[in-house]
Amino acid sequence: MPSAESIDLKRSLLWLLALLVLCGINYALFRTLFALDYFDWYRHAGPVIGLATAVFSAAWGGMDKNTGLISADPRHYCGACLQVAGLPMLAFGGHLRHQPRVRLLDYLFGLPLIVAFALGGIAWLLLVAPLQYFVFLICGAPSRLALRSAYRVNARMEDSKLVYLQQEEPEKVPASFWDASLRDKPVVLAGMFSTLLWLLLDCLH
Repeated sequence: MPSAESIDLKRSLLWLLALLVLCGINYALFRTLFALDYFDWYRHAGPVIGLATAVFSAAWGGMDKNTGLISADPRHYCGACLQVAGLPMLAFGGHLRHQPRVRLLDYLFGLPLIVAFALGGIAWLLLVAPLQYFVFLICGAPSRLALRSAYRVNARMEDSKLVYLQQEEPEKVPASFWDASLRDKPVVLAGMFSTLLWLLLDCLH
């Protein structure tokens, strides 16, 4: 009987294969429909995608808690992407079902925007997320290092001077200090590193 580890490895490999297949399909579609190179399009759009990821993560309160988005395991990454795309659709669907009274103008203007938002989420899943896995495999490494570490650095400003405390264990953050360990925004951090990577590649190109 196969072990749980071997089953998990096979599932991860299947998800990796699915990501590679989607990248291949996107490459063919971009060539056929738009006469564009998919990888070249992504490279040029990379800084915007990375910045948008960082902004969306900052705006969408709990997105940074979804650390699967920076996971090196494609199985966890794909599950996290489905959650990111599915949660807003679930929220909007709930809002539409629980309206105390019908306001025609809100439905008239809101429904097209909600549909566009849903289509944008699906487009992100199919066009951006597959290749973003390989980008975040590199650019998410600093975030993964920070998340696995027990080290903490807490900081505060005193008369325009930076004061910081280092901790080896996850102790409570002292009063008036903030946690400056770069751990609480792992997705934002990965998005910013990806933006820097694409800008660097553009400079070298």
